[in-house]
Amino acid sequence: MEMKEILNPKGWMIGLGVIVTLAALGNIVGAESVAEDAWGEDNIMGNEAAYEEMWGLHMIPLGVMAIATGVLVKGKALSQMAMTASAGIVVVIGGGMGFMTQRHDYGTAGGAATIIPLIMMALVITLGVSGYMHKDDEETTEA
Repeated sequence: MEMKEILNPKGWMIGLGVIVTLAALGNIVGAESVAEDAWGEDNIMGNEAAYEEMWGLHMIPLGVMAIATGVLVKGKALSQMAMTASAGIVVVIGGGMGFMTQRHDYGTAGGAATIIPLIMMALVITLGVSGYMHKDDEETTEA
């Protein structure tokens, strides 16, 4: 199987959309423990779980839009959306989860909560690469 076949923007967009949606739902369901891990058990004042729920709630539309884009958009436009979405999410993960969390002393003691955003960043960059690899493909009416 050729690398260009593996890096099909449709599959990557749908797959990452599903991952983002499930992760966001997990953040909503486990908001209390996420808040304790992120803010520290001694810093929980009552609003932190709500912040975590809202963070998850704000990520769900991004996941749903990625799934819809993968299903509904085709050809060159799909490649362009894959590259654009990749750049946007890199800003959210790199800027929001990377820089801003450290700046405001919000984060975790490490472990999976450190590794997962890095893995997501790599997957999202791969989505952008998949879009770039298909940017010159001819328009097709195939799914």
